[in-house]
Amino acid sequence: MSDQIDLFSITTELLSFERYEYIKFVNVFDANWELIQPYVHPNYLTLENFKPELIDVKVKELPFGVTSTNEGLVALKAIGEEQFPIGYLLIVQDFKKPLDESKLSLFYSAVPFVVLIIVLTIIISFWIYQHLLSPLLKLSNFTRRVEKSTNYNLQYCVSGNDEVSQLGNDINTLLQTINSQIQKNKKNTIQLLEQTQSMERLANYDILTGLPNRMFFMMLLKSELTRSKERNQDIAVIFFDVDSFKGVNDTLGHEAGDMLLQAVSNKVSSYLRNNDIIARLGGDEFLIMLPSIDKQSIVINIAENIIRGMQEPFSIHEWDISTGISMGIASAKEAQFNINTLISNADIAMYASKDKGKGSYTVFHHKMLEDNKRKVQVANLISHAIAHNEFEVFYQLKISNEGDVKGLEALIRWQSEVLGFVSPGEFIPIAEQAGKIKAITQWVITQVFKDMQILKKLISDDILVSMNLSSHDLKDHNFIHVVKSKLLSHEINIANIQFEITESSYLENFESANEFFNQIKQMGGSIALDDFGTGYSSLSYLTKIEIDTLKIDRMFVNQYASSGKDAAVLQAILDLGQRLDLRVCSEGIETADQANYLISHGSHEMQGYYFAKPVCISQLPQAIIKAKTRFKELTKSDTKPTWS
Repeated sequence: MSDQIDLFSITTELLSFERYEYIKFVNVFDANWELIQPYVHPNYLTLENFKPELIDVKVKELPFGVTSTNEGLVALKAIGEEQFPIGYLLIVQDFKKPLDESKLSLFYSAVPFVVLIIVLTIIISFWIYQHLLSPLLKLSNFTRRVEKSTNYNLQYCVSGNDEVSQLGNDINTLLQTINSQIQKNKKNTIQLLEQTQSMERLANYDILTGLPNRMFFMMLLKSELTRSKERNQDIAVIFFDVDSFKGVNDTLGHEAGDMLLQAVSNKVSSYLRNNDIIARLGGDEFLIMLPSIDKQSIVINIAENIIRGMQEPFSIHEWDISTGISMGIASAKEAQFNINTLISNADIAMYASKDKGKGSYTVFHHKMLEDNKRKVQVANLISHAIAHNEFEVFYQLKISNEGDVKGLEALIRWQSEVLGFVSPGEFIPIAEQAGKIKAITQWVITQVFKDMQILKKLISDDILVSMNLSSHDLKDHNFIHVVKSKLLSHEINIANIQFEITESSYLENFESANEFFNQIKQMGGSIALDDFGTGYSSLSYLTKIEIDTLKIDRMFVNQYASSGKDAAVLQAILDLGQRLDLRVCSEGIETADQANYLISHGSHEMQGYYFAKPVCISQLPQAIIKAKTRFKELTKSDTKPTWS
């Protein structure tokens, strides 16, 4: 190219590039960058429309040396001196194709190794799965099964001594611990439920009878009152207690008393309807709720059936105990569905039954409210009466069978500024219920002790004055000290004093009564058993009690002439007193026949209207004269007794 361009030589030289399979093309330029001769490698001639001159390589802008372009590796060299070139040589080599072929060759050469590695990996993985993952998966499935079933009795089947097996053993141990704790918790839960039920039962039910208690009954009654008021239906409530229960408790023991309460509750329950509710309030008090009452006759029939059923004695500890119940009946409509008014009405009606003589029922009516108001008024005025000396002691004479006045019975009378005359038969029971009987008793004792000197002058120094005691007095352990204190302060000889207690009150407070009377006897006083024969089990206790006098109740005196049986009973009591070396005083003497009969049959003393009514101390002289006159008339009478 120095002298002239030799295209043949250039072409021949360019053909030498054919041995380089990745040379795409070669271009030879003159010094002015004019293309002299191109060369395209046969491998790239097959490319469609491939023309080296059309390539996007801008030759003039390329630097000398090797440059990477979109067409491949481009090498630009100067022909001749670099400062004075006579031409330029452009060689373009394809680098992508050899790379692709190298990759493909590498791929094919690596495939066997890759396949071998994959196979080995699979084999190793399978081995790992068999020896490690499979037990873990089984263990995982087992734990999920335990979680789903919550059956902690399950155990994982362990085989081998590897780590997974050890983990299985640990899980089994954990499950056993959990299961043990669950079983323990179940037992504790059952025990807690039983305790909760027991606590609920203790809170809502009576331990002795198993009946609802007061709190639970009032809750049920309140709920039933609300429903019945909405439906305009009536509810009846029966309030009752057991007659003479205190006597059974004291004479036969608390165990017998408890058994009697159980027997009574069972007997009463047997006469109730399925939806009726009976509850024990406490002691011997019970409440019955009778819902859905359309007619009062339903309640009356139930009450009458219960009263009749209670007439049959209860057999307890080989004792046949005859008792009854006093019932009060009240209506919810009449109480305007007020729970407190309803219970109060039933309570008032029950006490009205007791006033009738026990063993009966009473239906509440509004007049009883007036009676109850009267009772409240009387109870409130008792303290005022004591403070303002409205009470007065009257004395009733006791005539001996020889006509002498040897004794007196002190009886209290009340002339109220507000109420006028109030009978002892009215205010004494009210005072007992209101807790004021002790104050009355102490007032009577004080007044009798004040009158003692006058009484001795009127009758004799050995006069015996008897005073009545309440069962409430016997319950007070301090009462004996009150008596001793008053004896000392008034300088009274206790030999002039006799305390009277009714048979029923004595037997209801047997232990406390005996303790009190033993002390009185040791001091030189005397004891009289009043209303003898009206209680129960009396004869079995005559040998065990410390008494001096039997007072025959007026009932036997008044009825002895009506039948041979009554006369036989009266005679038996008189004989019994004599055989036990007890003085016998007969009450309620109203006729000469009665007086003659009792004198001739061994009554030591007589007391009654025939001889003298109770009078104040100022009228005692006239009463003594009248009594002695009446006795003399008996001895002068030619009248024969009418008994056989």
